[in-house]
Amino acid sequence: MIGSRVLVAGASGDIGQALIRLLAPNCAKLGAHYCENRVPLDMFAEEAQLDQEHFALFGSDLSDQESCHRLVDSYAAWAGGIDALVQLTGTVTKPVPWEGLSEDEWNADLRVNLNGPFFLAQRAMAHMKVGGGRVVLASTASAQHGGGTNTLGYGVAKAGVECLVKCLARDGAPHGILVNAVAPGFIQTQFHTRRAQKNAAALKKRAELVPLKRAGLPEDVARLIEYLLSAGGNYITGECMAVSGGDWL
Repeated sequence: MIGSRVLVAGASGDIGQALIRLLAPNCAKLGAHYCENRVPLDMFAEEAQLDQEHFALFGSDLSDQESCHRLVDSYAAWAGGIDALVQLTGTVTKPVPWEGLSEDEWNADLRVNLNGPFFLAQRAMAHMKVGGGRVVLASTASAQHGGGTNTLGYGVAKAGVECLVKCLARDGAPHGILVNAVAPGFIQTQFHTRRAQKNAAALKKRAELVPLKRAGLPEDVARLIEYLLSAGGNYITGECMAVSGGDWL
């Protein structure tokens, strides 16, 4: 794998957990960031028998530029640098029709889903200017289709991430820094049941809209990220790749 020093921001989510399971065997220094819930990461470290020399946890809310920069700097100090940043942080502040979104809720969606990814990449790329590196950000497949009525702030922020990817890839290229994004579609994660509060019937109905007639798995997204960090991604930059099972075809 290209880059044995990898920081995964948002590692405690379903996709993040799937990714660190894939990366751990080939990473010399794997950093796993969490905001509130470190339990699954502790359980993974114990299960995989990872020691603190090769696997470290970093807790932060990433609410502003300072906290984002601090996370990257803390990881780089522990690992002796950073070869790859994977950003999987993000949430919907309040799933409601856009007519009812307050200014605070709108700004919170942008802060978490756009500002955070930018400030993380900003600092990581500063470290990568000598030696190159990889940055993979998280978008969403719905950003190209107007987002969701109840998640518009999230969709707008993720569309902004795709703009970031183009600019950062262009400016990172002279330094050997490749920047891409993955755009998950309807993926089987706890967001749908816990945050969006969808029941089994609603999830089944949504899956029927996908040409492959199923929700994607966290591993489907994680494997693409793993590829972008591998030698297979040596000539890929400035791209936003959907993992959507053909949704919206």
